[in-house]
Amino acid sequence: MKKKKQKSSQAPQSSSTQSRSRRSKKGKQAEGRKAQIEPGERSTRGPRPHGGAPKFRGPRKGDGRGPRTDQSKLKAGGDSRLMHLKATVDKNRKGFAFLIFENRAIPDAFVSPDRSQGLFHGDRVQVLMRPPSYVLKIQVIERRIRETVGRYTPHPRGGQYGGWLIYEKKKAREEIFVPFSVRFRPKAEDWVRARLEFHSHGEHAVTGEVVEIYGQTLPASADLARVVADYNLVEEHSERAVQEALAQKLEVPGKDLEGREDLRQRHFITIDGATARDFDDAVLVEKRGSDYVLWVAIADVSHYVQEGRELDREARSRGTSVYFPERAFHMLPGALSENLCSLRPNEPRLALVARMEISASGKRLKTEVLEAVIESKRRATYDQIQAEWEAERENAGWIYRPHFDLYAILRKARSDRGSIDFEFPEAEILLESDGEVKSIEIRPRKDSHRLIEEFMIAANEAVTDWMMARKWPFVYRIHEEPSVPSLENFQALAATVGFHVSLEKARSPKVLADVVRKLEGHPAQTLLSMSLLRSMKQAVYSSSHGIHFGLASQGYTHFTSPIRRYPDLVVHRLLRMALRTEKTGHKLKAQVKEQLEKELTDICEHCSYRERLASDAERDAIKLKQIRVMLKHVGSEFEGKVVGMVNAGLFIQIPQPYVEGMISVETMTDDLYEFHEERMVFQGRRRRKTYRIGDSVKIKVARADLERRQIDFVMVE
Repeated sequence: MKKKKQKSSQAPQSSSTQSRSRRSKKGKQAEGRKAQIEPGERSTRGPRPHGGAPKFRGPRKGDGRGPRTDQSKLKAGGDSRLMHLKATVDKNRKGFAFLIFENRAIPDAFVSPDRSQGLFHGDRVQVLMRPPSYVLKIQVIERRIRETVGRYTPHPRGGQYGGWLIYEKKKAREEIFVPFSVRFRPKAEDWVRARLEFHSHGEHAVTGEVVEIYGQTLPASADLARVVADYNLVEEHSERAVQEALAQKLEVPGKDLEGREDLRQRHFITIDGATARDFDDAVLVEKRGSDYVLWVAIADVSHYVQEGRELDREARSRGTSVYFPERAFHMLPGALSENLCSLRPNEPRLALVARMEISASGKRLKTEVLEAVIESKRRATYDQIQAEWEAERENAGWIYRPHFDLYAILRKARSDRGSIDFEFPEAEILLESDGEVKSIEIRPRKDSHRLIEEFMIAANEAVTDWMMARKWPFVYRIHEEPSVPSLENFQALAATVGFHVSLEKARSPKVLADVVRKLEGHPAQTLLSMSLLRSMKQAVYSSSHGIHFGLASQGYTHFTSPIRRYPDLVVHRLLRMALRTEKTGHKLKAQVKEQLEKELTDICEHCSYRERLASDAERDAIKLKQIRVMLKHVGSEFEGKVVGMVNAGLFIQIPQPYVEGMISVETMTDDLYEFHEERMVFQGRRRRKTYRIGDSVKIKVARADLERRQIDFVMVE
């Protein structure tokens, strides 16, 4: 399976203490609301009824979410103040929920438990609201869950009356009524998978139909089904989409190339992971005097996936590929992603190419966008190129020396302008055929990985500038600057662990980039880097231009992965439209432009939602495998490191296997411990023993809970 390119700087399992504390106190912050700033483009993510009127929780300041497209105020029922708004449901274990509006100017709205029946955490909804404080109607437009896995509890009067499926996570608990079934008759405490049915009338807002019984023990092979059910993901492509993909043929244009550039003689190379099966980008660097020419060729997926056809409808619905430890759920069928749209060596392929002329100082001098035919001359792995680089560092004549020289120039130029580079450890999981874990290690990151990331960032910026110069509608990847309150919170947290920094002028990314560099080697580096990341807003897709704060970029897009991200596919279509319009000398009509901008707005909202969902699903899948590996080590002792703390206890990370768990303060019986948030320490009252961020501790695995999805450690004296 190939886990390639953008992972959007996802948070690893260790979380900032500040974020954990805030969520535990309020009990209502969305778990999946993580900042994403993309330091690189490749990297090897029935309720019981209660009363209560809807109301608002306070305005969000620095809540980690990026800009949202404002929704229009529409007349409804004769009241011009009524608004139709889109929101995501943030459900609480106690049954109530909050509506997190995509229009970031609207405060989160409270929904009482009786009105939350039939809503699940993560559902995307359309809301009819009367300002300032009343929700009139909630309509689900995208279900987060249509199947679920949980424990079965029979009806007290007997199984013939049905029972309940208990679906449980850290942030969610649902009791779903399961009617009696002749075909499936689970026993008490059996793990079952059930298909959900939602009802507008009747006693139960949602019921479940059992479709599989796992028994008293949930097998590792069911982990993927569990996550897939939680996020309503689909692995198989429809028969129509598969047939449409299979019907596509490679037809290299004749001598005139039909407007395409013939680049088949140029020495393009693909560099990917060892297990990769699809290669959607190839690169080439040429030295021209003191300057460089960087070619980034991306498979021309838009040539094969025609807008409005079944392949396109299905790709848009998915929004992105999703990568699990077991395998990937691809956005496009393999006939395209692993064949026609894979830049396989020594085979002609259609591509969209960004050609950039770059000075010795890293300044982009010129950009061309080309429809082309290329033929990659080599398929290499990251490890192969890294080994060659280490052996050829002193060889000025090495064929790929210009690639590494330009990489160093671009990386320095990006660092100098203030681009923020977070490098968090990522889990690399190897599995047995039955889903059990072989190992969980920290994924290595080498210069060969960073080289490709740097070239992808350069290409994304170049094509954005190229389109902005032409004033075309476009899909931007934007990341707003952090709010002052969120930076003040980070500054206060940093001070508690002895890292003093002034962020009065930190609205510049250069200041924060300097903070990240200074954190290197600090005992609380992971904690503070995560906290700083979460103080930032979330990167999103937008049809309106905006900056990318984290990359210190005035214009950015996603151009480099149309095989696995729908926004990239749309960007390719827009680039080709602009190219062909220029060639014919025609201009984009105002009416067509207006319609296109409206369509792009809908696509950006949908794809931002699907991206967050995929990220959450990938993170949950990793967590389940970390619990699996700890099930084998209950009672075992490890050396760990304190990476966070809240009133409830300490968060401990162990490096091998790479997992994180919690030590509850209730299990720390050698003293009466108190959490001093202002100093970020746990301290005993009698013996004054103190635990700080970064401390090494010896722990024992007390429990690995698949049901609650958590790992519990205890301290070893």
